[in-house]
Amino acid sequence: MSQSFEQAKSRLANVRAIQPLLTALRTMSMGAWQIANKKITYLIEYEENYDRILNQVLPLITTPPKKQQNIDSLPSSTADTIFLIIGSERGLCGKFNTTMAEKALTFIKEGGYDSYQIWVMGSRLLREFERLGVHISWRKPLPASGLFAYQQAYALTQNWLEQYEAYAFNQFIVLHHQVALGGTHQFTSYKLLPYEIQLGSNPNVERPELWPPAIIETEAKGIYNQIIQHFIASSFYQVLLRSAAAEHSARYKLMQEASDNAEEIIEELVRVVNAERKRKITQEMQEIAVGSGLLDHH
Repeated sequence: MSQSFEQAKSRLANVRAIQPLLTALRTMSMGAWQIANKKITYLIEYEENYDRILNQVLPLITTPPKKQQNIDSLPSSTADTIFLIIGSERGLCGKFNTTMAEKALTFIKEGGYDSYQIWVMGSRLLREFERLGVHISWRKPLPASGLFAYQQAYALTQNWLEQYEAYAFNQFIVLHHQVALGGTHQFTSYKLLPYEIQLGSNPNVERPELWPPAIIETEAKGIYNQIIQHFIASSFYQVLLRSAAAEHSARYKLMQEASDNAEEIIEELVRVVNAERKRKITQEMQEIAVGSGLLDHH
């Protein structure tokens, strides 16, 4: 490695100064990743409670509630598909947004959708689509620090549900990344609307109760509608959390690789600096020996 002693020392100092930053970013990414996973676990338990209530409400509804719109009956002029694509608000996560943009556009193209709109969450992903010249019909930033709140997800899905019920579009598909094996991320899709609830258990099968039997004094269908709204919100919130977990896992992996690379560079520079120091010491000893007449000067 051909570089001067001073250059090697300067570079070694710079890399050592960066190393704590890489470690801090890696730790923060791991922490955010773990928080997202814990929230997903809590959200699944939350949905199970709604599931239990729904199992008690459904037998009281005389007219079966309509679970989804009949798309075949919609006018062709309103047969629009909304693609909500989720990216990231911050960088340092490798090709997370570039891959998301490329795979989302491939997914839409291969699906053969005649009429659609592209909506984007995440400023970094928005810039990717702008770079590709893709028209974005709706955009929203993600939190720069922390995770999306459930209340925000509920407010958004309420608005989208109102538009759906007013026939503004016939389906709403969310495209996002989620964590795969080895901490990598993989592209996936989720149809948010029309929403079809899937009960986590058979109401005819007995299971341990967490509370006494419910006393329902209000209209059962009203309770059903409220629960469905929360199911839609929690489903979307899970998607946001899974996307955030994938983003932070990508950032953690990148910071881990950068930290490992910094360690290798430091080891190499330390060898260069030590070798140069030994060479200088040897040279000085030779000059002293020559000056004292112990060695012949050639």
